[in-house]
Amino acid sequence: MKRLAVTLSIVVLLMALSPCLSGLAQPALVPHENPATAEKSPDPVLLLLFYGNVFDRAAISQYQDAESMLNELEYANIPPELGYVINRYNEICRELFTTLDNLELLLDEASSLLGDYQIGEAKQKIDEAELAIDKARLLMEDIEEAAAILGGKFGVFAASAGSPIAGAYERLEGMLLRLRQLIDELDRLRLSLIERHRVQSQEELMPTELSLRVTPASVFIGDVIPVSGGLTGGGIPLADRRLTLLLDDKPMTITTDLDGRYTTSITIPYNYVLTMTLQAFYAPYGIDIGTYLASRSLPVPVSTSFYATTLTVSVPESVPPGLPVTIGGEVSSTGDSIDRSVRVFLDNNQVTQETVQGQFFIEITPPPQIPDGEYALTLEVAPQGRYAGTSKDLMVNISRIPVQVDIQAPSRVVVPDPFDIKGRVYHGQGPLQDAEVRLSFGQSTVTTRTLTDGSFTATIDTAIDLSLAAPRELTITVRPVEPWYASCQVRRWIFSINPTSMGVMLIIFLSLGLLVYNRVRASSPGPRGEVVYPEAELRKRPAVAPPAKPEYRFTGIKGSILSAYLNGLETVEKATGIYMAPHVTLREFLNTTIPRLPVAARPFTELTQMAEMALYSAREPSGDMAARAEQLAATIKGELKNGTA
Repeated sequence: MKRLAVTLSIVVLLMALSPCLSGLAQPALVPHENPATAEKSPDPVLLLLFYGNVFDRAAISQYQDAESMLNELEYANIPPELGYVINRYNEICRELFTTLDNLELLLDEASSLLGDYQIGEAKQKIDEAELAIDKARLLMEDIEEAAAILGGKFGVFAASAGSPIAGAYERLEGMLLRLRQLIDELDRLRLSLIERHRVQSQEELMPTELSLRVTPASVFIGDVIPVSGGLTGGGIPLADRRLTLLLDDKPMTITTDLDGRYTTSITIPYNYVLTMTLQAFYAPYGIDIGTYLASRSLPVPVSTSFYATTLTVSVPESVPPGLPVTIGGEVSSTGDSIDRSVRVFLDNNQVTQETVQGQFFIEITPPPQIPDGEYALTLEVAPQGRYAGTSKDLMVNISRIPVQVDIQAPSRVVVPDPFDIKGRVYHGQGPLQDAEVRLSFGQSTVTTRTLTDGSFTATIDTAIDLSLAAPRELTITVRPVEPWYASCQVRRWIFSINPTSMGVMLIIFLSLGLLVYNRVRASSPGPRGEVVYPEAELRKRPAVAPPAKPEYRFTGIKGSILSAYLNGLETVEKATGIYMAPHVTLREFLNTTIPRLPVAARPFTELTQMAEMALYSAREPSGDMAARAEQLAATIKGELKNGTA
């Protein structure tokens, strides 16, 4: 029977706590690496191998790849003691890669110029290449020195010959040697170009002269302008020679006539800039190689004109996704009003393109699934002929229209009886129709939809559980059909009562009570005989008996004052029925009895103060104080006896 009672008690406890158990259930902790054992920096061997790979790419002139690999190292967890060395090392490497890339470009340009017998321009490029080589060698020395410092910090020089760290550093040194060999190879190429330049300079080449005229010097873009000039060599016209006209580095080939002159027309391209540069260029070819020098005409600036375009745009403060919205604006130019093509981009994605003239209204529809937030809205007006293009960047706020829910729900329900929930879903412009409404209460879930007036009604069937009485959360989630409305969720607390569980609990407690009663009754002794108490014990005790006080004998003036206080104290105790205990101070007794003194409160207060002075003051009281104390004791006795103030 005892085991049954314990088992029933546990069941009752579980029933009472069951509403809280679901809140305590949490997923298991996700295991993670122990911070104490986690590596705080990259492995030195891997870091040295990484730099070896970087220099391997640079040694084959893949400078962009090498620099991209260095950029990836920024995401590594470098310890502070190595941070400065690594950062400085990377800066020197980047500077070296840029220098080598520029050096190769200079050597290529110099070789091309020498091939065209542009000796003066080639010499300038060769001199610049010499400065680049000197800089590359200085940077190479810094890199080798930094590599040695890095190896010392990693303990490379103290490691055994066959260790991984020693092997990684040896590979790094090999890549640095290859990089130095590349610099030496580029320097040898520079020396060969110097020799070519020396040979061409010693040749008796005839200088050439190339002229260029443009009329007029100011035109609209798209117009055709006449270009003329002549080519001479040693003062003699050079006929049937191929020339190149460069208009902002865009080449066009022409040929001189029998008089060494040329005439052509050039259409100014639709580049919406204020100035373009035109230049003629002659490079010897065929039988002219080894006879004539190359030449360039003086650059001729051409002023260009076009019509600037102005774009004004206005957008709503908030744009809902999936719902068409109108963007207003105006395209204007200094020339005549013409049709213009306008493209609209939302977050770099084109959403529409229309042809407009002057003022326009363009309708766009943001994607239905786009998340709420700030997005870049760009309008581009394409250039057209003499009319330049333009663009406008704006920020647009995409947000769904909020909805509201009114709910009519009971404050308490009885489990497992069903109960009804009513409500209405609406927004700023009116009711929300055909929206999905999902209601969850405990383990029960019901789904319904709103009517044309936005209202909904649902019946929730509550499930039987072990809970007695506890608040439960009712969750109502509204999901509109239209993508431009925002979802909404409302939570309410409803107090649930479970009579079945209460009845079971009552039966359990009654069973426990009956069990305890039977056990107590079984353990009680038999009937006792009549107990006869002495007659003295049957007397009625007084309700409050005064504590016994020791007798004191006082002498002197202090004794007189204390004797007077004891007389007054005795009178007050009899009048109030409150007796001073041994642990109570004079002031505590005064504060306790004053509310019950109908009279004599003032003289007893003064008498108490005089008794405290007699007990605790260092000064000897006077005879007048003793007389005053006796007078106060007599006054207290008389006033309490007569009942007058």
